[in-house]
Amino acid sequence: MNIQRIAATAACAAALVGGLLSPTAAAATGQHQGLPGVDVHTVKESAAQIDAHWTPERMKRALAHPEPLLKTDARRKGSSRAPQQQDRHATATADAVQPKAVSGRTAPSSATTLAAAATEISVAQEVPYSTSFPNVMVGKLFFDKPNGDPFSCTASVIVSNNKRTLWTAGHCVHLGDGSGDAGWSKNVEFVPGYKDGQEPWGRWYGDKMFAPNAWTASHDSENADLAAIVLKSDATYGNLQDNVGGLGYVFGSVTDYSDAATYGYPGDGYHRTDMTGQRMMFCYGNTEDADPWWPTDDRLKMDCDMGHGASGGPMFIGALNYNPQIVGANSHYESDATTGERLNDDLFSSLHDDQAVAVINQANTITS
Repeated sequence: MNIQRIAATAACAAALVGGLLSPTAAAATGQHQGLPGVDVHTVKESAAQIDAHWTPERMKRALAHPEPLLKTDARRKGSSRAPQQQDRHATATADAVQPKAVSGRTAPSSATTLAAAATEISVAQEVPYSTSFPNVMVGKLFFDKPNGDPFSCTASVIVSNNKRTLWTAGHCVHLGDGSGDAGWSKNVEFVPGYKDGQEPWGRWYGDKMFAPNAWTASHDSENADLAAIVLKSDATYGNLQDNVGGLGYVFGSVTDYSDAATYGYPGDGYHRTDMTGQRMMFCYGNTEDADPWWPTDDRLKMDCDMGHGASGGPMFIGALNYNPQIVGANSHYESDATTGERLNDDLFSSLHDDQAVAVINQANTITS
C-alpha cells in the first residue's frame, strides 16, 4: 500500500519555462533553525514580484497532478514520534476570531454551511457561500516548487499573535527530502475565498514559512506534514486576520472528534470527475485514529473523497458552535502500490501534537 500526497501542479511542464520570474532577494533569506525541531525560511520574493508572477493564465495551470508515492513501510520507519500514550489530551488551544468591521471588506456573518449537514458527508460538496464565516478563512494557496512548476494547495487563516498566519500541509511548503534551503516553495500567494478565478478578498503574499524538521529532513507523514506561513502585511488593508477572521486550534494527542469538517480545493477525487480545483468543497463527519493497532501511528482519518489540491485544507471542529478550531490538515490518501489507484475515500492528516505546537509557537514569535 502506498501513501499519495494531494497537492497540485501544472499538467504541462514544458509550457512553464518562459513564464518564470528570476528570483531577486529583497532581504536576507534562507533557512535557519527556529524553536527546537522547527525550520524557518524567509521568502525571497517581494509582494510585487509574487503578484506579477501569478498571472491568471499561470494560476489556471496550477492544476491537480500526483505527487511521488511513499511506501507504507518506509513511512513507519521514518516516524519521529514515540509510542503512543494512553492519556490523550489537548496541549495547546485557541478560540476562533471573527473579522473586525473593516469597511467594504468584512465577511458577512451568517449560519455556517455545516448547519445544514445533519449526517456525514463523505462525498464532498461545494461550499455555497465561500465568503461567509468561517468559510472565508479558507483559501487557495499558489506556489512554485523549487524546480519552477506551479502548484496549488489549500490553506486557512489560523489565529496568531501577528494576525497574518496561515496553516497548511508541510508538503505545500517544502519537498520533505532533506534538501534544506533548496527544498522550499517559492512565489507563495494566498487567495481567501477563491472561486473560479475570483479574488473577493484580494491576494496575500508569503513572508516566512515554518515546518517541522521531521518533515523537511525525513518526510514524516504521521506527525509532521504540517506548516505555517506568515504573510506580508498589506499597506491598505493591514493584516488578513482582521479582515476575514481566523480559525482557532486544538493541538494535542486526541485523534477522535465528532462533528468535524474538512475544506479544500480538490482538482480530482475518489471516483469523481467533477472536481476542477476552482471551487471550495467540504466534507463533514468524524475523525478517528487512522491505525489503532499501530502504536506509533496516530494520524487522523476522515471519510472524504477530495484529492489533489485539497492538501493543507483544515480539518476542524466547532463550526456549529461558531468556534471553528483546527485539529488537522489534509495530507494524503492511500493508493495501490502497483497501479497507483486510490483505494478508498479515506483522507488523512498528520497528528497535530507537539510538532504542531512548536510550529505555531514559532510563527507567533513574528510580530513585525
